[in-house]
Amino acid sequence: MKKEVFSGQRFRTYFKYDLAQMWRNHMKAAIVIGLAGLIYYIIGIAFNATFNHVWQAPGFRGRMIVFILSAVALQLYQARTYGYLTDRRKGAAWLMIPASAFEKWLSMIIITLLVIPVAFLCTYAAVDGILSLADPTYGKVLLTSSTQFVKNINEALIETNAEYNTTWNLGVFVLPMLVSHCVNYLYFLLCGICFKRNKILWAILLVFGISIVWSSLAAFLGINYSIEIEDVEEAEVVIRQALIWTNILGCLLTAALAGGIFYRIKTLKH
Repeated sequence: MKKEVFSGQRFRTYFKYDLAQMWRNHMKAAIVIGLAGLIYYIIGIAFNATFNHVWQAPGFRGRMIVFILSAVALQLYQARTYGYLTDRRKGAAWLMIPASAFEKWLSMIIITLLVIPVAFLCTYAAVDGILSLADPTYGKVLLTSSTQFVKNINEALIETNAEYNTTWNLGVFVLPMLVSHCVNYLYFLLCGICFKRNKILWAILLVFGISIVWSSLAAFLGINYSIEIEDVEEAEVVIRQALIWTNILGCLLTAALAGGIFYRIKTLKH
């Protein structure tokens, strides 16, 4: 009975197949998103060479904006990675693959939350590092600058703790970031296997609609988000409580999205 739900050998075989299919189906998009920094560099060099007659790489601020936009595009694209499951022919063929619903779900979750983001970060960082070494006009590597930015925040927190007797550290912000990552990726993945057409558009419109409904409901009920805070120590307590509730709600939402994805896989028919 257990082997009907999960078999290690069968899962490894299916996971390799799933990775191969992911690359085969989305290779072009992966190249564009992962190499967005290189594309922006080439465009910047060509622009400066043509109009300014100098060899000059794009500035750091523009490179950071491109990285952020690429990261957002990657999240949105999750609505397309397994979108073929709603296609009658491809979806039916996927259902016939000899693997349990749990194994297909587990492979989908691992690829979505781990493989794709890690591959994107490694590719982007590698290209960014190579360009920084190859072109003196390129400037600092994004990873080095980001590390320095985190270090500056940590030093600011240490100074705040010493001055106001607080206990801030960077660790309290790690979990909210991870939870946000899971919620965003799983949300677009779920929309991708639910909507048949215009998957990204419908996913964005759904979020927009939920935001409008929630804002209207909060205004109707007279919910007030403002809190009077008298000192820094009280502010720390309020912020920590807000982070705790954010983490709890985020984890519940992550579990709900993962459960919704499994239910959709389990009940998918063509």
